[in-house]
Amino acid sequence: MAPRAAERPAFDIDALQPESVRGGQGNKTALSGSDTDNVLTLTVDPNVSRTYAFGENWIYFPARSICDPVSSGYGVGTWDAPCTALQRPVTVTVHWSNKGGHAYARFSPELRFVPADARSVSRWVILSLHDHKRIHELDGYAILYDAGDKGYIDESLTDKTLRAWIDPLHNSVVRRVKHFSGYMVAAGATYGLGGMGDASY
Repeated sequence: MAPRAAERPAFDIDALQPESVRGGQGNKTALSGSDTDNVLTLTVDPNVSRTYAFGENWIYFPARSICDPVSSGYGVGTWDAPCTALQRPVTVTVHWSNKGGHAYARFSPELRFVPADARSVSRWVILSLHDHKRIHELDGYAILYDAGDKGYIDESLTDKTLRAWIDPLHNSVVRRVKHFSGYMVAAGATYGLGGMGDASY
């Protein structure tokens, strides 16, 4: 069943874009893309709301949204546990490439983010991955969590706030993330997702 308009995310994807592409026309064409592993080190100030770009991808952190890794713990079962917000800058390394033509990104160190419920959309950490295949607005897309030996997991099956939606203007797939690990775009009608903003919570 298609989501109702009132259930669409309350935030403006274009406003979260890096300034270099904000309000632009984006790239609607598919990328040829190679399997080359790109690497970038980011210094994230957890006290400031900011979008960080890596290639044509980006990650948005609201202020005080990163858990302090010294005390927060990490792993399945902790994603929604209360935590103390990190107050000092943290260095994050991101590797990105494509797997089978779809965008992939892996982050380190392992971090999780301050829990926020479905109504606190402004407190969500948002990841956007620019796909290497043309985005088709009628197809379903997901951003899967790379759980290592356990394979790729669609976290939206158990948490509706983690459903993805598409940004056709920038040929990207976007969703909330609760922790840092590896993520990959997956396409297929079984996901039943619509255009940008069509994820219901």
